[in-house]
Amino acid sequence: MRKTTNMFPEDLKILANEIQNNSMTMWLHSPSHLFNAQGSYMVTAATLNKQHFFRNNPYLELLQTHLFQLASHYNWCLEAWAIFPNHYHFIAQSPSDPTTLRQLLTHLHANTARELNRLEQTPGRKVWYQYWDTQLTFEKSYLARLNYVINNPVRHKIVQNAEDYPWCSAKWFAQNATPTHYKTVSNFKTDTVQVIDDF
Repeated sequence: MRKTTNMFPEDLKILANEIQNNSMTMWLHSPSHLFNAQGSYMVTAATLNKQHFFRNNPYLELLQTHLFQLASHYNWCLEAWAIFPNHYHFIAQSPSDPTTLRQLLTHLHANTARELNRLEQTPGRKVWYQYWDTQLTFEKSYLARLNYVINNPVRHKIVQNAEDYPWCSAKWFAQNATPTHYKTVSNFKTDTVQVIDDF
């Protein structure tokens, strides 16, 4: 696997495209087959004191690319994601050993903090605060959270259409989901979803 060290920002886009097909669900079937022993998980992570460390496009690209790379490395299959200057959400299908989630997140946070601090000449600065994960064991909960994450940029009033936000899965989902699955997820209500999202 190629390393992202000193790749910024155009090389990161190329790497993201290379990794994308290996680390994301291609939505060839309805979601019913996703519910098994491994399971789908939703993850939310926040920066220290909600600071906007990933405040510009290249930094958002850096975080997204590392997420793609490490999801592929740890065999977690991304199903939805939304990345912002001070937090992110993603939903992913676990490999046979879901305990690797902690390793994935530790690796992601260490790598992105190290690279960001290198770029800003702030070695040792703490970037990440905490993460929260939830296994999604009911289909309705899964579908609601899938819609929630995909449309999170709209919820945060960054864009009117989530497909216009480059650091989320909305456009990718629209292009890869079957029409039936796209309609099911898009129409699923999210008003009862409880997610840490006060950023």
